[in-house]
Amino acid sequence: MREIYAAHIRDDEIIQTNKEHLEGTAVLARCFAERFGSGEFGYLCGILHDIGKYSKQFQKRIRGSNQHVDHSTAGSIESNNLLKN
Repeated sequence: MREIYAAHIRDDEIIQTNKEHLEGTAVLARCFAERFGSGEFGYLCGILHDIGKYSKQFQKRIRGSNQHVDHSTAGSIESNNLLKN
């Protein structure tokens, strides 16, 4: 059985997967960034912005753990790594 990586869980327990969230955000970011000629860069930023939600710590947190989790730094690190290359 494949693990479901949640980005958001609504009050009625409907899960938005991280994949759905990242792809949806990426499409919107591409649309906004196309206005200034950077659509593909916008798409990439949308994909990377919450990549840290794939961590086991975040998945525990979203399912009820009180542990603080920094999920945003992972996207910054990956963005920086891509820009270096």
